[in-house]
Amino acid sequence: MINLKFNIHMKIRILFVIIMLYVFCVKSSFGQDFTKFSISGGPIIGWYVPSMEDLNKELNKLGIPEMSKSGFLNVGGGGFLIIPGLSKFRLGGIGYGFSSETSAEFQNTIKTAKFSYSGAAISLEYFEKISKKFDVSFGGLIGYGTLGLNIAKYPKDYKNWNITPFVNDSLLSNQILINDYTKKILTLQPQISIGYDMLKFLYLKVSAGYCFSVSGKWKLNNVLEVNNIPSGIKADGFSFTLGIQAGLFVK
Repeated sequence: MINLKFNIHMKIRILFVIIMLYVFCVKSSFGQDFTKFSISGGPIIGWYVPSMEDLNKELNKLGIPEMSKSGFLNVGGGGFLIIPGLSKFRLGGIGYGFSSETSAEFQNTIKTAKFSYSGAAISLEYFEKISKKFDVSFGGLIGYGTLGLNIAKYPKDYKNWNITPFVNDSLLSNQILINDYTKKILTLQPQISIGYDMLKFLYLKVSAGYCFSVSGKWKLNNVLEVNNIPSGIKADGFSFTLGIQAGLFVK
């Protein structure tokens, strides 16, 4: 299940505002010499493959199904501009995220787990044309985001509609347990890309890379620092994306 949080869209908007301010400042400085310029934006869809070994070991202890070892659908959006005066470089930004859920029903309870990531990144690439329509680029992304792990246990009868606990002036003995673990991470992702000028205003780019991450402590409910969470539960992994960019491309 895809879970694109509101803050992803806000980060994309902020990145585009920064890019547009940069464009207007540079255009004012270059004057008549501002002869090469491209700017674009659009959706990005991809496949993200983090290591799931440590997380799946913990899920096995809970008695619920493992999450996919082959990766998750990764969805977001972004864009780029060609830096005036440095026509072989592209500066860009993206926002993206993924999530996966698993659950199991027992005699009296339902256990669930959700693993997710949402973040944004800036990108810098060096590219070369290899034909009239195709180019190849080398570069990377530097990003910041939130990695999350939500583990919960519900009484099984909560699957049935029941407003009685809210009508009466009392509490039932049934207890819901929800542990929401999150941590902030910095990411670095070197990648290689192939681009295709499909139309005058449409550009396609396929990218492959590997994400490395540096993070702080896990926190429970964004407050309490938690120790001893398995070190293999992290965002590092292979990334494959397809970007569809629409915009203005001045050759």
